[in-house]
Amino acid sequence: MRLPTLFAAAIAIVAAAAIQPRQSAAQQPGFAGVAGTVIDSIHGVVPLVGATVKVGTTGRQAVTDSAGRFQIDSIPAGSHSLTLLHPLLDTLNIQITTREVPLQAGQTLGVEMAVPSAERVIALSCAPAWRARGPSALVGKVLDADNDSPLVGAKVTLVWQEISLTTLRKESRVREATVGQDGSYKICGLPAGVSGNVQASFNGQKTAEVGVVIEETHPLGFQSLRIGTTVVADAPAADSGARPGAAAAAAAGGRTQEQAPPRLRGPARLTGRVLNAAGAPVPNARVDIQGTGAAALSRQDGTFGFTDLPSGTQAVVVRQLGFQPVEVAVELSARQPKQITVTLAKPAPVLETVAVTAEKSAAGLDQVGFNRRHKMGFGYFMTTEDIEQRQATRMTDLFRSIPSLRVVPSGMDYVVESARDAGGGCVRYVVDGSPYQSLFAGDVDRVMPPHDVAAIEVYTGANTPAEFQAAGSSSCTTIVMWSRFKVRKEK
Repeated sequence: MRLPTLFAAAIAIVAAAAIQPRQSAAQQPGFAGVAGTVIDSIHGVVPLVGATVKVGTTGRQAVTDSAGRFQIDSIPAGSHSLTLLHPLLDTLNIQITTREVPLQAGQTLGVEMAVPSAERVIALSCAPAWRARGPSALVGKVLDADNDSPLVGAKVTLVWQEISLTTLRKESRVREATVGQDGSYKICGLPAGVSGNVQASFNGQKTAEVGVVIEETHPLGFQSLRIGTTVVADAPAADSGARPGAAAAAAAGGRTQEQAPPRLRGPARLTGRVLNAAGAPVPNARVDIQGTGAAALSRQDGTFGFTDLPSGTQAVVVRQLGFQPVEVAVELSARQPKQITVTLAKPAPVLETVAVTAEKSAAGLDQVGFNRRHKMGFGYFMTTEDIEQRQATRMTDLFRSIPSLRVVPSGMDYVVESARDAGGGCVRYVVDGSPYQSLFAGDVDRVMPPHDVAAIEVYTGANTPAEFQAAGSSSCTTIVMWSRFKVRKEK
C-alpha cells in the first residue's frame, strides 16, 4: 500500500512549519541542535516510541524515547532536512522528510512531527466503494523470513465472525488480499471492531494463524507476516519419543503404537523458558509449534529448544495441567535463533455448567467445522454436553465409551487402540486442528484435562475428512480433539 507522494509531501510541510528556534547554551561553537517530539496519530495522540530522526546527510540522528522525545546535538550549522523512520511507516510505505530548514550555530530548533491519523490513511489508501462497506482496514507486509524480500502474489486471508441480520447467528466472514510488488497488502471495508485470525500463504506454504483485533476507536489494524523455507520430512518412527520399554511392551502385546504425524523442518532455531506467574520454572510443560509436528517438554528449569523449525511466522502453544494454554506468535528466521519466555499465569478454569459452556462453545465449534461434520454423520462425535455428562478424570476415560476405540494399560499410563484391529491398528491424534505428536506412550492424558475439552471427533480409515488426513495413514483411526481454549478464541 503506497500512499501518494503528494500526501507524504504535505506531512513534510506540516512538520517543517512546526519548527521553532530557541537558544541553547549547550551547543559548541559552530554547531546547532534539534529537539522535539514525534506523535503517533494512528493510535491516538500518543508518543511514537523507537522512531529514528535523521538530520540530512550529516550522520547525526537520535531515537525517540518512551515519551516520543528526541534531541540531536553537534549538527553542523547550515540548511538540513529531517527524516523520520519507523517500522510503522515502513508498513504504510510512508516517508516523512521535511524541506531543508536553516540550523543556526548556538541554537536548538524545536520540532514537532506527527504520523497521519488512521482515518486519513484509510481515506487515501482505500477506494470510496470499499470505505462504504465499513470504516476499518487491515494492512501489513508479507516478506521472506530469511532475506526480507517481498513475496509478491502471496495470499492473505482474514477470517472473523459477525452476527447475520437474516439468521441472527454468528457467521464466518472471509476476506482475501494479494500481496503487491512492495510486499504490502491491504484489506479495506471491514466493520468497526473486528476480532479474527489472519494467515498468509505462498507457493503452498502457510504462516500460522495470527489473532488480530481492530478496535472501533482505532480503525486501522497492522499485521505483517513472514514465510520461509519449509522442508517436509519423513514421519518420525512411532517409538521415537516413547518411554524406555514402551516399544517392547507394545510388541509383546502384539499392538501397533500411535502413528506419528509428518514433521515440517527448516533452518530456524527456537529456545525458550516456561514460567509461572511467580517467575518460577514450569517443568514438563508441553510445547508445540502448531502445524509443524514439532513438540517438546520443558526441562526441570523450564527451558526448551528446537533446532530445525520452518522459518516464518509460527505459533507456539504451551500446555500444562492446572494452567490455561498460552499461544504466542513468533517470527523465526535462519539468520539468527529466536528466544522467548512464556508465562503460564492463569489457572485452568473450574468446570462450568452445561448451559453456559454450550452457549460459549457453539459459535467456536461452528467456525472450526465441528457442527458441519457432525451433521454429515461419517464419524463418532462427542459434544460439550456429552463430555461433561461423563465426568471423566482423565482424557482416556472419554475414549472408553467410543465403540471404535479400546483403552489398554501401558506401564503406569494408558494408550488408545483401534477396536477394529486385533493388533491395535494405528491411531492418530489431531488437537485444535494440528497433528499431535506423542512424546511418549500414553501422554495423551497430559494434553489437557477432560473438562477443558469442547468436542471430540473419531474417524476410521477412509471416512476421515480430507482436512485431517495424512500421507501413509489412510487405514488409521483419527481422533480429533477441540479445546475450549481454541473454540473460545474462534468464536
